[in-house]
Amino acid sequence: MRLAAVSSAVALSLPLAALVPAAPVLAGSVERLIPLVQVCFSTQRPRACEQALVQSEDLQQQAADQDRYPCQSMVLGLQADVVMVQLQAGRGKLAYETLDAVGQRCRGL
Repeated sequence: MRLAAVSSAVALSLPLAALVPAAPVLAGSVERLIPLVQVCFSTQRPRACEQALVQSEDLQQQAADQDRYPCQSMVLGLQADVVMVQLQAGRGKLAYETLDAVGQRCRGL
């Protein structure tokens, strides 16, 4: 009981910023996304596909924030391709075409 009270007191004395995790430096980077998706498509490893989905979500939100709607639309399509790979129903060559389009439309993000 005493330990819980001490832990709570310590947590309350920390600044709020110490409790909020910092955003990753490369969050939303198209250069980071492309290799993750390639690994997901080629290996179909669940962890690789999960990482690709997380990174693609960051990128699509960044695209929306910057009114880069063609990029955002392509990333949403790419997310669908990643999910299809996870369901073992990938789109093959078409998925790679979507990935190439994301690289072009999202250049600079």
